[in-house]
Amino acid sequence: MNWKEDLPEQCPPEKAFEPNDFKVFRLATNKNIDESDFQSQRALKPKAKFKGVDECIARSISVFDEINKCLNMAKLPLYKNKWKAVLEIELNESDGLALKTFKDPCHYSWWRSTTFDINNSILKTIE
Repeated sequence: MNWKEDLPEQCPPEKAFEPNDFKVFRLATNKNIDESDFQSQRALKPKAKFKGVDECIARSISVFDEINKCLNMAKLPLYKNKWKAVLEIELNESDGLALKTFKDPCHYSWWRSTTFDINNSILKTIE
């Protein structure tokens, strides 16, 4: 599989799975879908040091398997007015690999393949 980002050795982890009709959600900063909504933390902050986060995870895209996780995050004071929409994404085998990560039971890290088409996402505006 070809990856959208350069990944370190042993990344994605061996435990990562091929999604099949796996519906996930992600916050978006625009009311239009574009590439900027599909960036890893490493792509957004190339020189940052992420405390307690493996470089492989830093190069993944965070997604949640419940829309309410995104909607609740958007209400937090830290993020107030930053997020404009929620992306609903149905991941399939050709879209990359995913793995449940961090303590939140709804959080997944997704390593995006070059074949993923952002236009297959559904944009839901946050009211």
